Formats: sequence, C-alpha cells, structure tokens
Amino acid sequence: MWRLHSSAVTELGQIIAEMRSIGSDLTQVEAKSAAGGLPQSLAATMSAFANLPGGGLLILGLDEARGFATVGLKDAATIAAGVSSLARNAFDPAIQVSVDVEPFEENNLVVARVHELPIGMKPCVVKRTGQAYLRFFDGDYAMSRLEMDGFVTNRTRPRFDEAEVEGSSRDDLDDERVDDFLATARGADRRYSKIADAAELLRKAGVLSAAGVPTVAGMLALGEHPQQFLPHCNIRAALLADDASSTTRALDSATFTGPLATILTDTVEWVARNSRHRLIENPSTGHVNEVLDPPATAVRELVSNALVHRDLSDWASSRAIELRMTGSVFRLSNPGGLYGISVSQLGVHQLTSARNRRLVEICKYLRTDDGNVVEALASGIPATLESLRQAGLPAPQFFDQGLSFTVAVSRGSTTTREAPSATRDSDRFTPAETELLDHLIGTMNVHELATAIGATVNATQKRLARLRARGAVTMNGGPGRESVYSRLKS
Repeated sequence: MWRLHSSAVTELGQIIAEMRSIGSDLTQVEAKSAAGGLPQSLAATMSAFANLPGGGLLILGLDEARGFATVGLKDAATIAAGVSSLARNAFDPAIQVSVDVEPFEENNLVVARVHELPIGMKPCVVKRTGQAYLRFFDGDYAMSRLEMDGFVTNRTRPRFDEAEVEGSSRDDLDDERVDDFLATARGADRRYSKIADAAELLRKAGVLSAAGVPTVAGMLALGEHPQQFLPHCNIRAALLADDASSTTRALDSATFTGPLATILTDTVEWVARNSRHRLIENPSTGHVNEVLDPPATAVRELVSNALVHRDLSDWASSRAIELRMTGSVFRLSNPGGLYGISVSQLGVHQLTSARNRRLVEICKYLRTDDGNVVEALASGIPATLESLRQAGLPAPQFFDQGLSFTVAVSRGSTTTREAPSATRDSDRFTPAETELLDHLIGTMNVHELATAIGATVNATQKRLARLRARGAVTMNGGPGRESVYSRLKS
C-alpha cells in the first residue's frame, strides 16, 4: 500500500513509473487529467477509496490516454482546494484527505491521499446521488443496495454464524460427524472433557443454540446437507481454457456441497486432478522433486480460509465462493473482505482474527484424512507461502475490496527443472486485465465480457483497448457487424 508524504517525490515517481509500465491505474492509485478542473468522476473514486481497506491515492494532472503524461495544470492550488472541499461537503459521512501540490517533470500534480473510513462509518455515500462505490482493481463500481447493506451489517462484530438455522432440528446433523466431533473435542480440550452429556457439549461449543436448534456454524460443520438450508454456502469451480480458438467456456466445472470438511476435501481433489506436475531441481543437492502446480498445501490452506472466513450475513446469501483456474493462474474469491487484519499483515504478523469465531472454533475439531479443517493458529498463510516457495512459484497476490477477498496464485508455465519464467501473464498484465483474459473464451462481445467479469461496459472497453494495444486481444467486426473479441496466444 502506498503511503505518500509531501516530500516523497521519489516515491511518487515510482508510482507513476509503475502505472506507465503496465498502462493502467492501480487498485489504490487513480490518475486523472483534471486539465479542465475537477473531473466529474472524482466523487465516485473518492467514495470507492474511502470504502476500500487502506484507502487510496489520487493523482490529478496525468493523462492516462497519453501514457500518464503530465498535462500541466493551470491552477493546481485551486484544484487542490476543490478536492478538500469535496471531501468535506460531498459525502455522507465526510471523508478525510491529505492534499499536496507536487512538482513533477516540470509540471505540478495534485496528490490527494483519501483515507479509509472507520468500518463503523461505512459505506461512504455521494450525497448528490445517494450512491456508494466500490474499488475493484483499477475501476470504480456503484454498489447495489445489498452491498451497501453488507457494510452496515459489518459495523459491529459479526455473529451470523451463531444464529439458529430456521426450520432445522438436531436430526439434520450427521450423527457420525457429531460423534467424531465430540470425541475430538473431548480429547483436545480439558473443558469439554468434563462434559459427559452430548447435548450440553454441543450447546457449549455453539453447534446447538440454547433451545437445541442447530446454529449456522453447527450446520455448516456437522450438517448432513447444509445446503438444504444454506444453499449459498458452497464452492463453484471452473477450469477455463487458455486457447483462444476454443469454443468451450469451461473445460471442467463443479459445484461442491456438503459439510465444510467434505467441501474442502472434494475441492482440493478437484484442483489436483486439474493440475499439472512440475519438476523442481534443488540447486544445492541436484535432487529433483515432483510437485503439483499449484501445490496441494497452498490450495488446501486457501480453500480452508475461504470456507471459514466467508461472510455469512444476509447480503451475501446469494453468493458462493468462486474458484477459477487457467494455465497461468489459480484464483479464489469469497464474499466478505478481511476482518480485523489487513493484507499487509497476512503471513507477516502472527495475528488471529476470525469473522466467524464460532465456526472457526468448531472447525478446530473437524478432521479430514490429512488433518484438521483449520488449526486456528494463524499458520495457514505462512504454510501457503512456504509451499509456493518450495515449488518455485511467487507469493500469492491478495486483494481486499471490503465486501470480497481474492487470492491469485501464479502457476508455472511448463513442466520444467528450472525456476518458472518471470514473464507469466500475471506479471505482464494487471489483475483486472488477467481476469478479463481468463473469461475471454472463444469469441465474445463486450456486453458478454462485461457480464462475465461483473464490470461496466465502459470499464470493459477500457481494458480491451489496453489489451489490444499490447497484442493480447484481437477485435473482429466491421460496418453492420457486431465487434467481437478473441484472445491471441502469447
């Protein structure tokens, strides 16, 4: 995350150099020309940054259409004052900005740091329209009413996993799983070892409510078929073709249901079936090891985290966890952003923070053939990082958009004894461009692509133009014919 200070001209240059290199804005950095004054789109971007974990940086005086060249602001001081006034008066609640005028390449830029609103004050709404915005990769998107409700429900510690599952009873739990849970809990926890009555232990553990009704956490962990009551709590997976000539939207697809341990096992097995093997040579010993790409350990830890930390509130009741694989990337997205921790802290600080505390506690005593569903010791991300390192793959990329969390793992280009190439698609393109390429199967028009990636038509056209300029996408059409796009082989 960029933290620009007024004197950090070198850092500003690095940020602009990165945008010029990839030909795009960044998730937390937006450049606008402002040659004619404050842009009309500025309010949407400021709202999106105020709602984005970590906030964002506005740079006014750069023209993206000309490769982020400086435009020469006529009155940078007036524009800076306008940004500050907008922050105070145009939003509900008002947002904080730190605004400076910075000299750069013989011109002045207005640089404004938009600070994230406290979680208890989100969403930030534009007063004039009553609309709030989200930041996804390099674009701003209007929130739906459900998404705005999602921010409201997360103003206090979530307890949705403790709610009773309406219409269910103790008979809807799987007896074998319950017995295994009781035995494991009693063996691992002295508190539970002293409780002889099964029903009492299940209540103490939060599997059952005080009235003896399964909780959401209990149903997800120990239900015979949780999706009977909680149909959105599943994983939808798809293996997408890289071949631009393919007319098949997905080479393999699956929906994984059942209790969490079953979903975890089935998903890891599906990924393994659709993964390739790579040979990694240890340069110090000369030994060659065969590893899955992506590694099974990383997949297991990431899927487990998604299952136990996904948002269980009403606004997310229609959203599943989405898994997408191509030859170049493994991408996993779940509803609900990080809770109580930031992206910069993942894998660095041994912090434990659970959106669904009761569910995590129960899952500590759920076993699969290769271990517990979760360890609850903040060990998942470090284990993921280590398994990727051993496989010769780069660290994953994490994207927290407030209402969703995405992890992207780059895959090696081929089965090889050498370290993976440094010119993978995930390195050459922005995350937003990679996402579009992942969904561009066969030939598609801009409306189909916009629907597939959940973006506006304008944002999709913008990405397509950049990809065409870089030789990744071709457009076919002409007078009287609809324009369609296809992916070129790299």
